Amino acid sequence: MAPKHDDLLTGAEDQGKRLDIFLAGKLPSISRERAKSLITGGRVWVGGTILQKPDYRVKAHEQIRVDQPEETPAAVPQPETIRLPILFEDKHLMIVNKPAGVATHPTPSALHNTVLNGLLSMNKTLSDMGDPLRRGIVHRLDKQTCGLLIIAKTNEAHLNLLQMFKQRTIHKTYIAVTYNAFTEQAGLIDTVIARHPVDRKRMTTKTTRGRQALTSFRVLKTVNKATVVELFPKTGRTHQLRTQLSDMGYPIVNDTLYSRMKPVFRDLKLQKMVLLLDGIALFAYAIGFLHPVLGTPLSFTAPFPPWLHEVLSEHELS
Repeated sequence: MAPKHDDLLTGAEDQGKRLDIFLAGKLPSISRERAKSLITGGRVWVGGTILQKPDYRVKAHEQIRVDQPEETPAAVPQPETIRLPILFEDKHLMIVNKPAGVATHPTPSALHNTVLNGLLSMNKTLSDMGDPLRRGIVHRLDKQTCGLLIIAKTNEAHLNLLQMFKQRTIHKTYIAVTYNAFTEQAGLIDTVIARHPVDRKRMTTKTTRGRQALTSFRVLKTVNKATVVELFPKTGRTHQLRTQLSDMGYPIVNDTLYSRMKPVFRDLKLQKMVLLLDGIALFAYAIGFLHPVLGTPLSFTAPFPPWLHEVLSEHELS
């Protein structure tokens, strides 16, 4: 199918309007954001010349042509058999223990091997508000992080959970193993976080323009030249724990995005831990919150992954 063309002529009443506003007003099928995208993408001609400035002020009696490319059909995630232990389920929500190596939800460029694909294969009821690639997803874990995820089964639970995350009333506990020994046994990490100015896959705390990120920590033990640390994020920024720990000089073991350090240790327990790792040494261990519909207190812990058993036992958390 050929791209759709729209030929428009400005009138006296359009004099001085922004180009993006003019297009959104004349073409009901497109939003202002869509108009901006078409303009900056070189899809709009004014007087026979491509014009890529959304804030251009149109003049009366100008010929404007809009080239709308054929829309790509929306990606649809497919069911896939993926091992996803479910620790709790009622008619409103589920608690899933996500393994490392499985993404939380698909993206248009990566539709497979996600929690959502696995849930679809189990014919689970999921909330259907918003992006179909994020059905039921109210928060996420990085692909290489294992541990607990809340999944919304109804739209009511989904909306309430989103509000609870925004209000910081959902309490999460992580356990990480980092390179190097911490100099303090406990404390609060209070930084800002923003996208790295050079490497756009990474975040950084070395900025003054980011969003505030708060994490409390407690050192559980030091093993050779590594630290086992309990982490309590108060905010939910992208890569928050990975970024903060790395920028403090304690990158998470096996996190190649935030560290060039190699997971080579003399200690036998650490050596075994590295062999068992199937992601980074970060584990979403516990989560606590009020039920988003019933209001009852809920608290869950995940069983330790095998790699963590090599350096920590459950009784050391008390």
